[in-house]
Amino acid sequence: MSDLLTEPPSPLDAAIGLTAVELLGDAVLLRLDPPGEALGGLTPRPFLHGGALATCVDTAGWYALEHTSPGGWTAVDLRCDFLRLAAPVAHRVVARCVSAGRTLGTADVEITAWDDPERLVAVGRARYIRAVR
Repeated sequence: MSDLLTEPPSPLDAAIGLTAVELLGDAVLLRLDPPGEALGGLTPRPFLHGGALATCVDTAGWYALEHTSPGGWTAVDLRCDFLRLAAPVAHRVVARCVSAGRTLGTADVEITAWDDPERLVAVGRARYIRAVR
């Protein structure tokens, strides 16, 4: 499964600076290095756009499912809770597979600043359908 780490990022993931870093047993670690285009606003201070964070949830969840149970997963539902403004700095994105059945899979994702892994910025859950059997 280490092949997951050598796959090039999708064009969208590359555009927001999201890359897979490490497979952690039952989890995967991704790093978000957001460019200026990932900003959602500048006031009251610069912060990341929620769409960039939601993309992290989608992609990280996919990595978690592919790591646990390879099978061409495609997202069918996604929920993202934004807990605080995300500063335009590097972020740690950790995803864990909750379930990976014959047809459906679920992953939970946590996003924190890279240098402050205890302070959650956003959490999410994504559901996927297995497109390839």
